Amino acid sequence: MTPSQRLDVQDFLDTRPFAGFQWRILLLCLFVLILDGFDIVAMGFIAPALVADWKMPREALGPVLSMGLFGLAIGALMGGPLSDRFGRRRVIIGAVFFFGLMSLISAWSTSIEMLSLLRFLTGLGLGASQPNAATLASEYAPRKYRSLMVTVVYCGFTLGAAGGGFLANWLITGWGWHSILFVGGVVPMAFALLLAATLPESAKYLAVKAQGRDALVRIVNRMAAGTADARTEFVLPERSAGKGAVKLILSKPHTATTLALWVGLFMNLLTVYFLNSWLPIMVKDDGFSLADAAMVGAMMQLGGTFGNIVIGWLMDRWAAHRVQIGALLCAAGFTIALGQFSLGVNGLMTLCFLLGFCINSANTGWTAMAAGYYPTSMRATGTSWMTGIGRFGAISGASIGAVLLGLHWGFGQLFLALTVPIGIAVLAAVVKGMQERTRAGTADRPAPVGVSRSRA
Repeated sequence: MTPSQRLDVQDFLDTRPFAGFQWRILLLCLFVLILDGFDIVAMGFIAPALVADWKMPREALGPVLSMGLFGLAIGALMGGPLSDRFGRRRVIIGAVFFFGLMSLISAWSTSIEMLSLLRFLTGLGLGASQPNAATLASEYAPRKYRSLMVTVVYCGFTLGAAGGGFLANWLITGWGWHSILFVGGVVPMAFALLLAATLPESAKYLAVKAQGRDALVRIVNRMAAGTADARTEFVLPERSAGKGAVKLILSKPHTATTLALWVGLFMNLLTVYFLNSWLPIMVKDDGFSLADAAMVGAMMQLGGTFGNIVIGWLMDRWAAHRVQIGALLCAAGFTIALGQFSLGVNGLMTLCFLLGFCINSANTGWTAMAAGYYPTSMRATGTSWMTGIGRFGAISGASIGAVLLGLHWGFGQLFLALTVPIGIAVLAAVVKGMQERTRAGTADRPAPVGVSRSRA
């Protein structure tokens, strides 16, 4: 093949078949999320053993759990701007190594205060790695597979969380609670070294920043031999931002879309973490056994894993905001059904599977929409800040659940209450769609610096 004198990087990536190079990036980013999923839920696995070992009440673990969630939020807010400044590859590798190191040190904690601090620091790395892994995957995906690639990457979280449960049972029985944090530290640190050797930088990032020309030539030629050489001019249908990416995502024409994404994910995560935190207790209080409560919770997570794949496939074929609205409306319907009908355990498991299919997939859908909306120069910041703001919704969901249970709300009342945040999330998706149509309608006008003409 004769090297091209001018290469549109966006068009080049969109026309590549999904081959070994893309599969490698997908699997590497997927494993980042698997490690994240394991480490984020690690405290839930070790909590009973920790309570027994340190001879303390269960509520004493509250600061440990909340500090981890705060770390996730702050890490996401920091990780995006760092990635748009220094590159996706560096931030992902550094974040994975950092959260592994903090988890490893946590294994030698001697007090609640020490463990709380270390879980906050672990959360910083976890929060930075998640959205950046999804961003990198989206930037190498051909357009027709972009949403699917993002949502498949996020399946890694539930796989890591589920696999961690089986591994935790074996490790704690043989080696105690310290072993969970030890494994959750050593494996990510080793994997960070593998990432350093195998994970490429985003080709779009290199083109936008006009950095690492030699690396970009190598990446292009690995995907299609002989396509580029030292004479090739790389172009992208967008320009580098002339101001900070955080300011850019909040400035016109992105203001309304950014706020809609923030509100949507905040409400979605509020609902998901309300259910993740309190669903087993709600089920048990409604007269079911502990085993039944565990199975109901597991079915919701299983539904979410399948839903993640389906929503990505649908978003690549229809307008993403319409798919998102449909998923949220179905989630509201299943929530109302759970609150209104008296069900046996099989009916409860079925409806919770369907609810998880819709609400957890919608949760991932916001990330797919953000990655598809923002230009390269601000994509990591836009996605990460949305994730960081959304994490405060997760914190709120766990807290609101505690308040409502303290008020002795019944099973039906609690599920009906969830229709409020789901309804607000639907409105946010509607606003996102309206802004998308407005953006498409002005596509023939001159673009200000930093505004993309394509969903790069």
